[in-house]
Amino acid sequence: MVEARKCARCGCMYIAGTEVCGKCQSKDGADLHKLKGFIESQGYGELTQGELAIATGITDKNLARFLRNDEFKGVCIQEKAVGATGESNEIAQLV
Repeated sequence: MVEARKCARCGCMYIAGTEVCGKCQSKDGADLHKLKGFIESQGYGELTQGELAIATGITDKNLARFLRNDEFKGVCIQEKAVGATGESNEIAQLV
């Protein structure tokens, strides 16, 4: 039985066994390539997810989805920036 799904990227309905529709597959591929290239060349250091999104040009929503992939397992992204006083408003997230 074929099942209709909602694209995780654009929200349109489609019929397929993938997370995104056919229109969005190439966009996902380009964003994943950009993310992998950024991490390989720059690392992710002490970036928050939001800062990583800005640096790569990938939306927070899509970045969060990509970071759940097994290929990024063990990548540690901070949820919040470190305060000027060094307070513990920093929470590391292993993705």
